[in-house]
Order: sequence, then C-alpha cells, then structure tokens
Amino acid sequence: MSLLEALLLDPARVDVWVAIRAAGTGSGTGTQVDPYDGSTATKFDALMRSMAVNTCVHLGPGEFETEGYHDNIAQGHGWQAQPGMRIVGSGIDVTKLKLVSPASSGQRAYAVAHPLSSSTVDFFELSGLTINCNWSGQASGVAAGAVRIMGNHSRVVRVKVMNWGVKAGGPAGFVIAMLTGDPGNGVNSVTNCGIEECIVVVGDLGESAADPVTVLHVGGKETAASPDEAFGLGPYIRNCFVDCGQTPPFTREFRALSMAWCRGGVVEGNQIHNTKYGGPHQTATGARDLAVRNSAYRNVWKGPYWSMASQGVQRLVVEGNSIELATGAASSDYAIQLDSGATPPSYAHGNVVIRDNRIRYVDGGSGSAGGIKAWSAQNLQVRENTVELAPATPLMHKNCGAAQYFENRTPAGVLVRGYNESTSLLCSELETDAEDAFILGMIKNP
Repeated sequence: MSLLEALLLDPARVDVWVAIRAAGTGSGTGTQVDPYDGSTATKFDALMRSMAVNTCVHLGPGEFETEGYHDNIAQGHGWQAQPGMRIVGSGIDVTKLKLVSPASSGQRAYAVAHPLSSSTVDFFELSGLTINCNWSGQASGVAAGAVRIMGNHSRVVRVKVMNWGVKAGGPAGFVIAMLTGDPGNGVNSVTNCGIEECIVVVGDLGESAADPVTVLHVGGKETAASPDEAFGLGPYIRNCFVDCGQTPPFTREFRALSMAWCRGGVVEGNQIHNTKYGGPHQTATGARDLAVRNSAYRNVWKGPYWSMASQGVQRLVVEGNSIELATGAASSDYAIQLDSGATPPSYAHGNVVIRDNRIRYVDGGSGSAGGIKAWSAQNLQVRENTVELAPATPLMHKNCGAAQYFENRTPAGVLVRGYNESTSLLCSELETDAEDAFILGMIKNP
C-alpha cells in the first residue's frame, strides 16, 4: 500500500480538547489552551454529538459524566462513536468517564458505543483513561458495560474499567466488546480489531441472580447465535489484566475472555485472576483459526473452554499458558476443555494442538479438577504439557478422529498418559511403545 493510499484510508484528524471547567469560566473554544467545557453529562454529551468523523478528542483530568449509548436511547441523549474518532485521556485514573445512563430494564448500556448497522466505525481508538460503569447507579435489569465497537482497524488500548455488571433481571453483560461482524446488517468481516493492555477490575459481586458477564469479548454481537457466522480477520486480545475478585463458591458466572467469528484470531499475554471462567469461553459461536498462548490464569474454575454441538474451533492452538485451578473446582471442570455431543463421522472441532502448558492447583494446593479434556476433535495433539493434578487420568479425549499424546509429564518427570474415554484405555506413545518392545524382546530372548 502506498503512503497516499494509507492516508486516504485513515485521513488526518482534527484535534479538539475538552476539560472540566470551573463555573463562570466560559464554554471554551476547543483548543489546548482554551478547552471546551465538559463539566456535566449534558454538556459533555452535546459536545461529543457535535464531533465530526476523524476527530481526535483529548480529555483532560477529572471525572466526566456521560449517558453513553444504548440501543434504545432517545434522540438528544448520549452520543455515538464515529469513524476515525480517537478519544485520548490524560492517563488511567487521571481521566475518568462515568456512565450515568438513563437505560431501563432489559437494556445494555455502554459508556462508549454506537448503533450496529452496515456502516462500520473504522479506525476508532479509545485510550488512556478509566471508565466507571457505575453499576450500582443503574436502573433495575440494566447491564452496565464500558465499550462496544464494530469497525475495521479499531481498538481499545490502555483503558481501565471498574464497577461493571448486570442488575438482577438484566440481559447477559459485556464489559469491552469489539465485534468482528454482524451478518444481519451485511457486515461479514471486520479486519484487525482488538483489545490491548487494558485493565478490568472487580465488578458487580452484589447480585448472585444476575446474568453472566463477559469481560473482554471479540466476536459476534451480544445476541449472536450459532446459525449466524462472520469471519473477522486478525482480531486480538493482548496483554490485558482481568481480576473479577471472585472467591469460592464462585456463584457469579464471570467469563474473562471470549473470541469467536474469526480467522487468525490471537489471545496472548493476558493475566486472568479470580474468575470463574478464564476463557476464551464459547458456548454459542465458534471460530475458524485461533491461537491462545502465553497467558496466566490464577484461581479459575476453567481456563480455555469451548462447548458447542457444531461450529466449534476448526484450527486451534493452545500453548505456553500457565493455569492454576481453584481448589473448589469440581471434578467435571478442566483447565483446558473442548466439549461437544457430536460423534464421528461428525466433529464439532477440527485440528487441535495443545502443547507446553503448565497446569496445577492454585498455589500448589489440593483439588479434584482435571487437566485437559477434548471431545469431538477431528485431529488432536496433546504434547509436552506439565501437569500437577489429583485425578489418575487428567488428560482425556472422546469421539476424536485421531488423537496423539507425547511427553506430557508431572513436575517430577513422570509420564502422564492420555486416556481414551471411548475405549476406556490409556493411550500409547513413544516411551510406552519402547518399554513394550523392550519387555517383548526380553521375553523372546531370556
């Protein structure tokens, strides 16, 4: 691509400054030395509605209030993200954006979002600030989130989110959601969107009856179902930190990571703490190509988890992760799990490689949860994982076309063999074959 072509795709932005001005100091002109006044939600939202595409909005220190966006918001309330818009704060916990949405029961409210249509919000960026979703201040039945964007080359980077969650009776919630497509509106592929270097800390722990919350999501819209599918290219969730603050018995269904509807998707370098489902957690929609690597999970019931009857993950690599399971996790929970009721010759999942992961209970404690469970994969390789768990058969598969285990061991170097649930037999590999050959040779030649 030439420089001219790149400039035409992502044109230069107009810079505008917004601050919390003291009463009686005027409304400002939007320059760096005379910023606009965004001291109330009404003023801030009116300013944001007036911004043209390709505007870079610089927010000064302090807490700005906003009605944000929800899909039934009345005209003249809140605001909508625009293509080419950049919103740059003065730093995490220096600039804060507080959601004071007038959303009503059954709605999802976001501090930063836009309506979903055939027009994507391309080249959008949000960075350098904290979003307070103000969960406790929302009406009954509202899901309070931070961001929902669908656009090519759009990203959320270096943003902290706090006080998110769903009030009892509300819909399933999302904290930061970057959408890779919306087939219903004719958007079948969004390229290079993602979430990077974000921090999401303790959300709603007050209403155990509330619906699930997905913290970092890249994939389909909130109501996406398996019959629909888009093919976003190269989405990512990188170097993020999530701590949901959960302790046993983990009554709230928090899901730290989610990635679906993608080709060449990457989930890497993340830290997930004190969360029921570390993820990527998918039960409705799958992915074409996905790599989950080099992340740390601590005190989780499950790590990466896929469970669907069809449209699973077609090409999957799970590698280099450190997974510490909660001691209260049940024997039906696994550090890495692919589930499906599909049976050969049908397979929910395609080519799956699980390698070089380190799996144990949190802080080396006791527990009953298992290591790796893979059902309905056409081709499965489980190799060179380090497993320190209680079950006699922590690595298992069922209804797979071909399955191979190699050099999975305990920290002490003891071989951990795979277990085929379909045949109720342990799987052989090079070491066991060599031992069998040696014993056979001794029998034939005493």
